[in-house]
This record gives sequence, C-alpha cells and structure tokens, in this order.
Amino acid sequence: MRLEGAVQAALSRLQREGIEGWGLYLRSPELEGLGELVQVGPRRGCTNARCGHVSHDPAAPRRRWIPRAGALYYLGRAGDGDYGYYVLRLPGRDIFLRFRPPGAFHAWLEVVDLSRVPDHLLARLAQTSGER
Repeated sequence: MRLEGAVQAALSRLQREGIEGWGLYLRSPELEGLGELVQVGPRRGCTNARCGHVSHDPAAPRRRWIPRAGALYYLGRAGDGDYGYYVLRLPGRDIFLRFRPPGAFHAWLEVVDLSRVPDHLLARLAQTSGER
C-alpha cells in the first residue's frame, strides 16, 4: 500500500462514530464481534516500570469502539457512578451498553440487560420523540 492509501484508510477509520475513552477495553466478549477497537490517540499515563499502579492504571492509548453494523445512540448519563448508556440498534434486536469513562483507571464498555438501564433515560426518549 502506498502512503496516500494508508493515510486515506486511517482517516476513514478515525472519522467513524463510536464510544471513546483512555485505555478503553471491552468487558463483554460479544462486543468484539459487534465492533472494533481503533487507537485514536497516543499512549499516555504512568510509564514508571517500578510503579505498582495501585491507585491508577498504567499508560494506555485513547481508543474508540466502532460498531460494524447498526446505529449507535447515546441515551445519557446516570448518577450511578457517572456511567454513560448507549443502545446499538441492529436489525431485529437492540443491545444496551454501559460505559464507564476514564478517570484514574481505564475506561470500559459492557453489554447490559435492559433492566439495568435507568428508567429516566428511557423515559426521556419518549419525551424527545414526542417533540418531533
């Protein structure tokens, strides 16, 4: 591949929508088949080889999980640890996701049952769709 082609491929990957965070990792194996993790930023954080990383995670790049199919919608944040909730709408089913943003520790993403999505986030969907 020539440089121009590599640049175009990288731009194409980086312009796709997804869920992004420092050191983002997937807690649900199902997500590996539904999307891909793309590095969107350089490695940052603690690089001290003698550090035990007890109060923080080691250095990691910024990553974005990008679904291969369907449409990803942000539902909102809840007060239960500041998690963000999303729904991935696929033909025939919806997959609900919970995202823990980074802080001192890496971000993560997991599939959750609909019953774990806060009701106020779902109710807000009815209010916003009624306004259209």
